[in-house]
Amino acid sequence: MSILELLDGVIRKPANTFNVIAREKPVGWALLIFAFSTLLGLISTDYSVFEPLQISPTLYMAIQIIFSLAGLFIFTGLLHLLSRIFKGSGDYWGLFSTLGFAQFPGFLAPIAAIIKNVGGVAGAVLGGFISVASGIWVLVLYVIALRESRGISTGASVLTYVILLAIIVAVIVAGAMYLVFKLGMNS
Repeated sequence: MSILELLDGVIRKPANTFNVIAREKPVGWALLIFAFSTLLGLISTDYSVFEPLQISPTLYMAIQIIFSLAGLFIFTGLLHLLSRIFKGSGDYWGLFSTLGFAQFPGFLAPIAAIIKNVGGVAGAVLGGFISVASGIWVLVLYVIALRESRGISTGASVLTYVILLAIIVAVIVAGAMYLVFKLGMNS
């Protein structure tokens, strides 16, 4: 399938398309779509908060894209391992590719930002709705991507994400508690 057929399929027939993507593993396209979606989200960000810190928006964007891509690699690996609890099959690169393509609705971020900025109150409401809807759409596509690339049920896919989220929260809380304890001991 061509890239345009794959992108159309992600929108109109995500289950079938993710199945194809998991088999064909178009890793380069997945990386490009994920990185471009991240960039579009960053372009629509207000960088005025960085002025007191004297951080260049361009530098921030470059760092954010690098960390987002690294996060995708790590996130894919964790999902790959956790989905084995539910007897998931398939390989890392198939899952990686489907998750990259699942980010495609993120292309709506700058459209939502423009509508928010030029539409007054109605534009703010509509732009906010588009942002929330595209975010939910991406989450649903992530669940479908995991399900189709690993051959597990929808419930197992959702539960895999819940387990991963619980692990991430536990690590963050444990790290924060450690820092608080360590700083408290030094006072």
